[in-house]
Amino acid sequence: MNKFNIKDYFQEPEGKIAKRMIFKSDNVIAFVLNIAKGEILPGHTHLESTLFLQVMEGSAKVVTDGNETLLQVGELMQVDGQESLQVINSGEDILRLYVTISPMGSEAFATDANI
Repeated sequence: MNKFNIKDYFQEPEGKIAKRMIFKSDNVIAFVLNIAKGEILPGHTHLESTLFLQVMEGSAKVVTDGNETLLQVGELMQVDGQESLQVINSGEDILRLYVTISPMGSEAFATDANI
């Protein structure tokens, strides 16, 4: 059993995006994406994985295979890994997303990052 404080992973991005890992195993990774105002997580896929995105702070426009969905605080979205995923910070502040990916997929997805 592990206990985490989600706010420990809230960080002001130095550039566009600050990704902070919370947990990693062979089966799942969990992290927070901190996306600066007006910035975009470019379109990408996660192959055979399933993703869950939950807005913790801010608001997002999520584009999956060309379809736009607006997400507000507390809303949760499931995305199949084969779908092209793009996230746009559509709010006035930093967008903070709690994300899980299962199975983990590439080891490259399982590290902190500053973009």
